[in-house]
Amino acid sequence: MKIIVANWKMNGDLRFVDKFIEEINSIKSKNIVVVCPQTALIGRFYNFHYHLGAQNCFCVENGAFTGENSPKLLKQMGCKYVIIGHSERRMIFNEQDDLIFQKWKVATDQKLIPIVCIGETLENRNNWKKVISKQLNLFLDKPLGNTIFAYEPIWSIGTGIIPADNEIISAFEFIKDLLGQRIPLLYGGSVDSKNARSILSFNNIDGLLIGRASLKISEFKKIIQI
Repeated sequence: MKIIVANWKMNGDLRFVDKFIEEINSIKSKNIVVVCPQTALIGRFYNFHYHLGAQNCFCVENGAFTGENSPKLLKQMGCKYVIIGHSERRMIFNEQDDLIFQKWKVATDQKLIPIVCIGETLENRNNWKKVISKQLNLFLDKPLGNTIFAYEPIWSIGTGIIPADNEIISAFEFIKDLLGQRIPLLYGGSVDSKNARSILSFNNIDGLLIGRASLKISEFKKIIQI
């Protein structure tokens, strides 16, 4: 059994949301399937048969923070998971490691399962161990509970470029040595139905974080049925 997480960023006709839910609900998967839509769409998934997550949360439980997502409210809305520290949050919104760690703490306090994203840019590809070590530093020796980590080489996201097998295997061995072998670790970056099975066959890979391919219903159905 693997963990399949969709970072589901739909732009367009809301009827597609209902079609997606209906078709995914109609199939059975032996895997843990999680869909994380934009905040505005979470309520649309009220009848979703699999697990629901959010794409982000704020670093405190609640308060007057216009536009932010209260982790307490996300929990009440039916979310079980929350993505934290996605590369787009790090790069576009300049989220730093200490803020991501604070989000992790408040998410775990609210009994949400955090999916913490880590990964290096193309510029830092040759120094990926240093980048990963820095991103994970605050989590080391902490009780991680149900925390899931997702390794996404940023240079691979949406580009169709997949790291070589030995690169993925080396990265996962390095991360698991830091965090512990029992901590779930996902791979993300240009995953689709053509490469998903191969990637999942590697040692230490506990699942996938899927972006663009999750918006193609036929693709996502194939992946979650692997």
